[in-house]
Amino acid sequence: MKADYCAYSFLKEGSNQCDYEIMTDRLASFLGLSMHYIKHIDQEELLFLCETIYHANGSIRGKNAIDDIRFQKVEQIYQKYERPFKEFYLPVGCIGTSYLHVLRSECKNIVRWIVKIEKEKQVDKKIYDLFNLLANLFFYMALYENEQEGFEEKVFVSKSYEVAS
Repeated sequence: MKADYCAYSFLKEGSNQCDYEIMTDRLASFLGLSMHYIKHIDQEELLFLCETIYHANGSIRGKNAIDDIRFQKVEQIYQKYERPFKEFYLPVGCIGTSYLHVLRSECKNIVRWIVKIEKEKQVDKKIYDLFNLLANLFFYMALYENEQEGFEEKVFVSKSYEVAS
């Protein structure tokens, strides 16, 4: 008897919304993996962010589950880890930091998928803002993790772009 696996239904999906949902699932999965290696970030905060990403997963195709309270909580976490920086840094450091940089990059990729989806349908600005905020939050968490591990950031000086003095 041939099984009918609904998990394969995404292969027939033609919209960018499916790709967005796959990317957000990937982000949440990476975060779950990362939690085992991130030593200095509150695990409850990371778990909350993982849940938030899953809430955002269905918030374009279905009802937007990112309400003001959840968004403000992400902003509060952001403010906790925000720190000044003056230069560009290579995405290197301890293992926890490395994972946080991957998470940051994945968020930027999701933002690009949202831009593609906006050509198909209107997307609540809060979803777009959430993933931009998460990208910045994971960056600051990476700086914090390195700082706590005593790892000095490695400055990156681009040979492609002029940097204003």
